[in-house]
Amino acid sequence: MLAKKISGIYCIRQINGNGLYVGSSVDINQRWSKHKSRLNKGDHSSPHLQNAWNLYTELFFEFEILEI
Repeated sequence: MLAKKISGIYCIRQINGNGLYVGSSVDINQRWSKHKSRLNKGDHSSPHLQNAWNLYTELFFEFEILEI
């Protein structure tokens, strides 16, 4: 069974600091997967987020849907 697409606004929050990345997507689950893939490859479009991800690792970030 395929998951239903969720459109809306989301954020990636650094839980041990004040870093915050906000975005929107017509398919939030797919977008989160793309963010994680690019961050893990070291190829994210946000240098600030990429540097924080490299320094603290995925364990220090949370993904939150702000609005559907």
